[in-house]
Amino acid sequence: MLSRPQIQPYAQFLMGASAGMITATVAIVEPARITPAYLVGFAVIVVSCVVMALVWRAQPTVATEWICIVPLVTILACAPLRSNAIDVLPVTGMLVIFPVAWLAFAFPPAVAALGVVVAGSLPLATSLPRTPGEWMALLTVPALLGMFAAASRFVAVDLGRNRNRAQRASHRLAAALDSSTRTDAALRQLLDTTPEAVVVFGDDDAVLLANAPAREIARRGGIRISLEQDGTTHVYGEDRVTPVAVGPGLRDATVAGAFAEPRRVWVGEPGDQVALRFVARPIVLDDEPIGVMVVAQDVTELVDAVDVRDRFLDTVGHELRTPLTVILGNAELAVAGAMPEHRERWETVQRAAERLEHTVELMLATGRAHLTPRPGRSDVRAVVDEAVAGLEDDRGVSISVTGDAAAVEVARDDLHAVVAELVRNAVQASPDGGAVSVDIRSSEDAVEIAVTDSGPGMTAAERRQAFDRFYRTARARRGAVQGLGLGLALARALVEAHGGTVQLHPHAPGGTSAIVALPRATTLP
Repeated sequence: MLSRPQIQPYAQFLMGASAGMITATVAIVEPARITPAYLVGFAVIVVSCVVMALVWRAQPTVATEWICIVPLVTILACAPLRSNAIDVLPVTGMLVIFPVAWLAFAFPPAVAALGVVVAGSLPLATSLPRTPGEWMALLTVPALLGMFAAASRFVAVDLGRNRNRAQRASHRLAAALDSSTRTDAALRQLLDTTPEAVVVFGDDDAVLLANAPAREIARRGGIRISLEQDGTTHVYGEDRVTPVAVGPGLRDATVAGAFAEPRRVWVGEPGDQVALRFVARPIVLDDEPIGVMVVAQDVTELVDAVDVRDRFLDTVGHELRTPLTVILGNAELAVAGAMPEHRERWETVQRAAERLEHTVELMLATGRAHLTPRPGRSDVRAVVDEAVAGLEDDRGVSISVTGDAAAVEVARDDLHAVVAELVRNAVQASPDGGAVSVDIRSSEDAVEIAVTDSGPGMTAAERRQAFDRFYRTARARRGAVQGLGLGLALARALVEAHGGTVQLHPHAPGGTSAIVALPRATTLP
């Protein structure tokens, strides 16, 4: 049941206004037709309007079917108005359209049909038809009213369906809005608790979101959260001194991908700066940028800690190298001048000092935040032969080298350190009497060095972690194999510093291959 249309008074108010206009016209044109019966009918229409005004004020939502009495009574009230005024104003016969339309629109079809029958019978209040033509004219009125009521009913049903669909859609939208509001609140809370600073700009460069860390970093660094900087912001490069140009083209540079990779800058006035590591990328929808997202981290404490560590390593390196140099120098002199019965002991001391020196160099090299590659060019075959010749092994592991001379854009000392570490690891991984192969392969742009051992091989997890500092396989720990787990970490750092790559692959039928790819040089050194 359409309870709300049933209590709406608009149709009754329109009918009341129409009845008032007709009454005023008749009173002016032919006052004698305003009979007591006419006034009673008009009064009923007026009272019906008052009743509907009270109903509308009360706004009942259930049990509203009784309101159909109002339009039915109104149809009956039209009878004296029609019989007295239709000769003067033929439009008086159309007054019944209002209550009939109301019944058809808001009440069950049976009630609407009753209203049509009552309205169609009103002409009988004045005279009965005598001829077939008069009967035909009489029957035409309820037929037309019935079609009008049916059309109104169809409209009502269609509107009801649309209303129901709209209500369901409204409920879904309300639920979605509520869910979105809750999600937005949770997201904002999450972003405020995360240590990363997150800022989202819209397509008009307006700030859509800036979490608490972003606001705090902006406050500490004295910068505005905006893509339209005025160029006076204190932003500096890695050295904390060189200014970084930040101007109106920041958004275009971001959309072009200039800040897609992590970058580090110093923000703030010298002496009170904040180190930021950030990325800025466009937000793309259907291949069109609709905004920009910036994610930054305050890495000031981390950078300061790294600086402290590097200074500590410099101090420790100096303190360790000095006595080791003295020990190695005296050990060499002792070996050279020792009696035969003491030579072996001094050689043991010399090897131990050399191993300790190598360990110190590894710790110092891998402990630094950055490795600075030394410029230069090398012959890979010559360096490999030199590195292999310098290795000592008392377990009978053979080392074979294949490949021709090839030039790479890597300093000789750096390449020697890489090859020596890879071959040393391969020898340690091979069993007694095993074999290690070093293959040199050249392509148009790169030179590959493949070092393959004959050991039991490594699992996928071990290969993933092998380049981590201080990582040692379970087999190496069980076998008490010498080493700190720094050789491969140093090798990778040196290779990547020169623009190369190093990977570990399983080798059939057993063992592991370490493959280094380095940029090829045009000519040999």
